[in-house]
Amino acid sequence: MSAGLLLSLAACGPSDPPVAPPETESETAAELDTALHDDIENGRAIVVENCTSCHAVGPDGESPRTDAPPLRYALSGLSAEALSDNFREGIHVGAVDMPDFDFGPRGTASVVAYIQSIQEAPPAETE
Repeated sequence: MSAGLLLSLAACGPSDPPVAPPETESETAAELDTALHDDIENGRAIVVENCTSCHAVGPDGESPRTDAPPLRYALSGLSAEALSDNFREGIHVGAVDMPDFDFGPRGTASVVAYIQSIQEAPPAETE
């Protein structure tokens, strides 16, 4: 009787669709890597369009203007968060004649992600 009762109860209730297993850590990490890569590439495009006339914008080379540091040194003495805040708040950053850029929140995040991706310590000053 108990087997029959179980079968009849099982037949009465709606069956729930199977629940997909949660994403694995590697899938989540891959998605984050893809998102970060997209941010870096978007930031690179913004930087190439807006900054190359004054700054070296890649991982090597010298800036066209001697008073404009290569962007690979941009975070020496400045945190990524501070740079992001400066761009986001429209605070003037850099040389007196440097334009105040407004890349919007997403563009600012992308620019900062790109700048972070190429960072290196500036060369030691020689006397």
